[in-house]
Amino acid sequence: MAKCASLTILAALAALGASPAAAEMVGKYTLVSALPRPGATKILDNNRGTVWDVIYPPGMSTGMHRHPVDFVGVELVETLLKVTTPDGKEHINPIHRGEIYMLPKGLTHIEENVIGKPQRNSILIELKDAGPHDYANTGKDASGFTADGAKKVTDNNRVNLWDWTTGPTKTFYQTHDMYLVPMDPGILTVAGDEPSKALPVANGQVIFLPGGHSRTLQAPGVRIAVVELK
Repeated sequence: MAKCASLTILAALAALGASPAAAEMVGKYTLVSALPRPGATKILDNNRGTVWDVIYPPGMSTGMHRHPVDFVGVELVETLLKVTTPDGKEHINPIHRGEIYMLPKGLTHIEENVIGKPQRNSILIELKDAGPHDYANTGKDASGFTADGAKKVTDNNRVNLWDWTTGPTKTFYQTHDMYLVPMDPGILTVAGDEPSKALPVANGQVIFLPGGHSRTLQAPGVRIAVVELK
């Protein structure tokens, strides 16, 4: 993703105006839908977000699209991506398996998987503003997700993003709704103040855990992107 280059175009987009023509064009490019689009399959939808499993066949352009909401991405494949910004500039960017990020509403670009490289596969979570954003911790457990082997990669006003591998959590009080995106096959055990569940997981599966509960999580040998929704 050309994150820095993409962010610099947002101010320019505001100058396009609100006419019907401006709403459909960015410079010489006709805007198409960000999501849904060919290659994107909706796999989960609730009051906190819409989750898409998206593939990018090498050589097939997404078309110039503008993301209407903030969104989280999780990359499932190591590959190369060509990104075209509205000024016509092209950038070739490495895509790293396990990369976790949040990008802003208004991001506008064309994406194309480079021919001869593995097919890109991403999980994209479009964030919604509905639903509770915080759950008060009335117990004695620590507040918020925490686990051995978990690295926080983003902390902003919308999300905490964690890259978690192997280590079990201590018991924690889930103060925010969470999406979990496993990147390896295995078993995720969810326990706490609800009956324990052992869930088979696989690369790219998405699990939603509502907040307001005490949790312990275990997934030996499984890398998981954890999305805490603020």
